[in-house]
Formats: sequence, C-alpha cells, structure tokens
Amino acid sequence: MAAFAISMSGPFPSGFTSGIGGPNTGDHQGPHWYNQFGMDLGAVGGTVVRATFEGHITKIEKRPPSSGKEYGAKIFMRSPNEMMGGFYTHIADVPDELDVDSTVRVGDTLGTVIDRTPAHLHLALVEIIGGGPGGKYIGVNLYSLFLDMAKDTSQVKSVTFNQDGSPPSVA
Repeated sequence: MAAFAISMSGPFPSGFTSGIGGPNTGDHQGPHWYNQFGMDLGAVGGTVVRATFEGHITKIEKRPPSSGKEYGAKIFMRSPNEMMGGFYTHIADVPDELDVDSTVRVGDTLGTVIDRTPAHLHLALVEIIGGGPGGKYIGVNLYSLFLDMAKDTSQVKSVTFNQDGSPPSVA
C-alpha cells in the first residue's frame, strides 16, 4: 500500500493544561488499540474539543457524564481513505447533528471535556494497514506531537502514514 499524509491539528482551541499520560503508560494497556495508544490531554472541564483530522464518524455513543458512566461520550472516526482512525472520549455536549456517517473537518467541534478528576480528553490514533474496516490496526504514538501543538493551538501538521507498520512521520 502507498503512504499517505493527513493534516492534523490539536484537539483544543485553548485551555490545554498538561499531558497526563501517553501510550503504554498507566492505564493505557492493551489489548485494544484505543486503550493502549491513548493520550490523556489535560484541559479544564468545559473546554471545547475539536476534531484533530478530517474524517467520518463510524461509531458514536452520546452518553452524558450524568448517566453513571464516567467516560462520557465516545466517538470513533476514520479518515476519508479508511486508512487511519481515531477515538475520543471523556467528552460531553456532543452536537446533535453528529451521528454515524457524519463528515467531520479538522477543527470541527466534537463536544467539551467533562469535569472529572483529572479533567482530560482521551484521544487514541490508529493506522489501518490495508484500510478499514478489515485492515490490520496498528496504534500510533503521536503524544509528543500533541504536547508540542499545545504550545501553539493554531498549528496544523502533515502526518505521513507509511502503511507498513512503521511509525508515522511529521512534517
């Protein structure tokens, strides 16, 4: 498969407080890529969460934090070419118009960070070798990229996925 590039931005227009933990640390263990390759990005409860890449929603659970589920809403997305995906959780206030098959652009609002201790967004990314849904899912670690983007929330970076299981490169 040929390599491809995706434009990515940080998940917060403002209000980033800290990195709480990256892939393979703390509770970020397998067997699922969306746990193991999760990045916990700290933000004050109520901070707007933006889409970090263009794609479409493949699964969405709009659970409010008051539902007894500490995780809040869950959103799974895939890139237009089906070769990269993302998972967002610990969010509330998901816009009513977002549903399965909704198209999302970089920077579109996905909701807000729920007020929990510590308040944060859990974001995980995966490369899908051969494309989804039947391809091979390989979690990717872009934690340091997102920490760096927190310093300048207007940044948009080009991330190249090689479709061979090697780490993506950032330009």
